[in-house]
Amino acid sequence: MDFTAIDFETATSKYTSACSLGWCVVEDNEIVERSEILIRPEPFEFNKYNVRIHGITPDMVADKPTFDQYWDIIRDKIENRMIVAHNASFDVGVLCKTLEHYGIELPSFNYMCTVKLSQKAYPELERHKLNMLCEALNIKFHHHQAFDDAYACAAAFLRIAEDYSLETFDEIQECFDMSCGAVYPGMDLSAKKHTRKRRHRSAAAV
Repeated sequence: MDFTAIDFETATSKYTSACSLGWCVVEDNEIVERSEILIRPEPFEFNKYNVRIHGITPDMVADKPTFDQYWDIIRDKIENRMIVAHNASFDVGVLCKTLEHYGIELPSFNYMCTVKLSQKAYPELERHKLNMLCEALNIKFHHHQAFDDAYACAAAFLRIAEDYSLETFDEIQECFDMSCGAVYPGMDLSAKKHTRKRRHRSAAAV
């Protein structure tokens, strides 16, 4: 399977306040790329609570590019691919709302959530937060660092597929009775949920 796992950290509670993005590219079930970028949010505001969680301070991103300046790089990792995230509604929401903020057209991609997958794959776990899930699966990483959170998400997704002997996204959706989410140009961001049937047409389907 080919996909990109992503993780955003935000400067405030606003979806448009991304201050870092980590991604982990998987090709043929192998991790081939791990990267992170620091982002200057607009407006340039930080919440102390968020800083305590991820450790990214205003000084660390004051001279960094804004999200729109990174978009050509990011788009190559996302467009027409399957996107995987832990609590995907948050990370996909940050991506879409930030693109809307900068007046950038949404790309096309499907997405899956490892929180929901892990809840069905490992119902015996008391909680399915990324750090607790990875502790149970013996996946080592540094929590709330976008670079490592994206890696941990990718590793957990691959582990679920391995544990259940699943080889395609369609098989994963069939096994866990789930539909993947979908983002596409012109999508109404005010709608709460967008899904595609299991037999979706994206290039990310295999």
